[in-house]
Amino acid sequence: MSFGPADELVRQHGRRVISFGFAGVLGVVTTLGGTVLLYHHLGLTLWLASGISIQSAILVTFTANSLLTWRDRETNSFSRRLATFEAVSLVGLGIQELVLMVGATDLHYFYLLVLLVGTGIASIWNYLVNNRVTFRQAA
Repeated sequence: MSFGPADELVRQHGRRVISFGFAGVLGVVTTLGGTVLLYHHLGLTLWLASGISIQSAILVTFTANSLLTWRDRETNSFSRRLATFEAVSLVGLGIQELVLMVGATDLHYFYLLVLLVGTGIASIWNYLVNNRVTFRQAA
């Protein structure tokens, strides 16, 4: 059974999406674990705790994605890739914080559930932009 363009998309991105997902799981564990530690146990505000945790996750996922997901695309210098990845991820951070603010504060959903939703939305953004910009194929 063939799904036409979807088959080509899976062939092009299948391994990358799986590796990106693995790096993302590491990021989610870092985000959730860090938020619980900083918010519940150290008493930081929810927004600060999640922001610090998300920034930590950005560094973890950059490392994992550089080593696994896009290891064949190291066309830019390390510092340029890191700066671009950071910029893309900061937009993702904004997405996550907006979802957290609306979901936890305005709609009163459980903050960890809301963080997961925000992480999912930001992950789609991060994959698409990092694939095209941060780790773009050499021309």
